[in-house]
Amino acid sequence: MKAKTCMAAMLMVHAALAQADTIDPDNHGAYLSLAFGNGRIYGGNASGYRWMRGRTFEVRAGRQQDDVFGLALPPGWTMRIDFVHYNEGHPDNNHRDGFALQWLAVHRLSRMWTGELGVGPYLSMNTTEIATPTGNTQIDDARLGALISVGLRLAVPGPSGTHVRLGYNHVAMHTVHRSDALVLGIGRQFGPAEPAPDVVPDGRLWLGGTFGTSITNMAGTHGAHAGVLEARQYAERWGIGYKFLFEGDDGARVDRRGIAGQLWYVQPATPRLSMSAGLGPYFAANRRDGNRTATDLLISFQAERALSARTRAIINFNRIKTFRKTNDRDLFQIGLLQRF
Repeated sequence: MKAKTCMAAMLMVHAALAQADTIDPDNHGAYLSLAFGNGRIYGGNASGYRWMRGRTFEVRAGRQQDDVFGLALPPGWTMRIDFVHYNEGHPDNNHRDGFALQWLAVHRLSRMWTGELGVGPYLSMNTTEIATPTGNTQIDDARLGALISVGLRLAVPGPSGTHVRLGYNHVAMHTVHRSDALVLGIGRQFGPAEPAPDVVPDGRLWLGGTFGTSITNMAGTHGAHAGVLEARQYAERWGIGYKFLFEGDDGARVDRRGIAGQLWYVQPATPRLSMSAGLGPYFAANRRDGNRTATDLLISFQAERALSARTRAIINFNRIKTFRKTNDRDLFQIGLLQRF
């Protein structure tokens, strides 16, 4: 969406809620938000139609902090650390998205308004075509850059901490295109939360499985059914997980399976709901590449809901990054974990 549309929507919401009593407290719990928008790429390898076609979106999960490496912030300021999945939309010949870790300075402007300024490293994956001596070749181009964000939050009626968020994102990337985008969405700053007494992590083994779909991020492929078997142990805010992945056959490039190990960070949002991010190596063989084996990277983002002391429902997104500029893949899964 265009900048004028975003601003008009924000002003309309503000006018409707001018008399609302809801206050958006920065009370040092988990933070979650989802926003959609539009933007434009420029410079570097940008060519053809450069608008993002309204497919820009971001998902944020983080935690509010009181200090920066032990140093207190000025009155009225707090800090947040966010894990961000950012998709830059679909301009011609550049479908880039990735993951960022951002440090944000958060300042309360009034009872209703809060401002944010964030920056951090951004690991991107761009599906694009490049010219070669034999013609154009499609690649998954991985690069490290920076994601710079400015946000403006407006408190709205609902659970404490709920707000509308208008954001501006700038991606800086050396030698390739840069981008700017406006996004508008909904978020919530949760209050302090610890796991309910009957679901406190105790070091026991959890086993389970998830099922869903997989998408190869290259043309000429189709979606496939995918399954994951998992074992995990938790300790306070951290966890260690082991996965056996069946990625499914995309009919052209990938029919991969293998074993992954991941380190997880777990952030409670409520006594029974938590968000977590995992990262680790993935050792896999691709049947559509002569059973070629390789070590890839598995990045995961997950929501967990405790159904009982022994059972958790999970929804997750997994990105498989090959670093060979080909056959990156996304898995969207839902399933259960059972404690033993």
